[in-house]
Amino acid sequence: MQDLVQVFKALADPVRLDLLRRIAAVPQMPCTDLVDESHVSASTVSYHVKVLRTAGLVDVRKEGRNFFYTYRPATAHHLAAALDELGAAASR
Repeated sequence: MQDLVQVFKALADPVRLDLLRRIAAVPQMPCTDLVDESHVSASTVSYHVKVLRTAGLVDVRKEGRNFFYTYRPATAHHLAAALDELGAAASR
């Protein structure tokens, strides 16, 4: 249950939701591209990606001095299943 709470908290911020949408749209998102596309500072991107990573929504890979982000759909599938379960329980 605590895992789901972290995911909901991560998705509750509009900046994080936008960053996640951008990361999920491509196989791999370089940090520099994410900063350029999102029009927020590198430190802001770093903070929000850390929250997304902690929630299990994003993986981060470091190559030299560059960071690359990838979306983890399994976490979203888990969240969707939990919501479906909640909906099924409510309709009983």
